[in-house]
Amino acid sequence: MRSACKTMHIECASLNGFRRRRAQSVNKTKSLTRQTIKPMKTPMKALLIAASVATAHVAVANTLTVPGTADPLLAGGGTDNYGSGPANYDSTPAESAIFAGYVTGGSQITVSATGSTGNTPSISGVGPAGSGGNYTFSAVLTGGADFAALSAAAGAFSAPLNSLIGVFTGPGVAEFVDLGASSTVTVPAGATGFYLGSMDGYQWNNNSGSFTVDVTGANVPDGGTTAGLLGGALVGLGALRRKWSV
Repeated sequence: MRSACKTMHIECASLNGFRRRRAQSVNKTKSLTRQTIKPMKTPMKALLIAASVATAHVAVANTLTVPGTADPLLAGGGTDNYGSGPANYDSTPAESAIFAGYVTGGSQITVSATGSTGNTPSISGVGPAGSGGNYTFSAVLTGGADFAALSAAAGAFSAPLNSLIGVFTGPGVAEFVDLGASSTVTVPAGATGFYLGSMDGYQWNNNSGSFTVDVTGANVPDGGTTAGLLGGALVGLGALRRKWSV
């Protein structure tokens, strides 16, 4: 009997020892895994910050349609008019200049365009370079952001009729640019936005046609695509951390 009890005692002790060793091995594995996962906290913080701003601005090649009704004078919003009567008034959003992206002073914007606009209901057929010599703006800007800067810049600008026009804007900054079919231009200091329109003197509301314009170098809202990708990565990292925290 004593021999049997002794044997059982030895077996129990052996089993208990096995359990302790197994528990120690598991705890050691978890500890090492936590040490491996812990450094992920800092990258996860960085990803969280990146995801929060991912919907801001991303530099891309952007293709835009610029209708003949896009009034470059209205890059700051507001209205303009020439003479009297509602037919001579242009306003946003109907005759808005087309927003091409956010910009930084000193950087470069490359533009290429096709298509044709007309300063009447009939399309001119002359292409983005325009024709007919240089025209000036006859319409008077009557409101909108950067009103004073846009008005001053407009008074000193001329370009071929029905040509593609770019406008840089910013706090107290405005600059009109004759882009034509292909141009690379340097963003003026202080400019933050870039707009596109068709050259006319006044009454853009009865214009016709459109340009197809490729813009490279401006930053545009990415619609949340980058944030979505980062969000998926965060979900995966979060699941991994929960798995090893138990």
